Amino acid sequence: MIQALIFGIAVFLGWILLDWVKEKKLRKEKVREAAVTAVFGAIGWLILDFIL
Repeated sequence: MIQALIFGIAVFLGWILLDWVKEKKLRKEKVREAAVTAVFGAIGWLILDFIL
């Protein structure tokens, strides 16, 4: 469970970093997209953790 949380945080920070490098500024829309992607990534990781 901790691994899924760490994975979600890493996805969020990575997504934010890539958007910032590309656009040189952060917008609320991009932060929201990163958060949604991180949540889905963490849920997917958690499901895989339970299956495997």
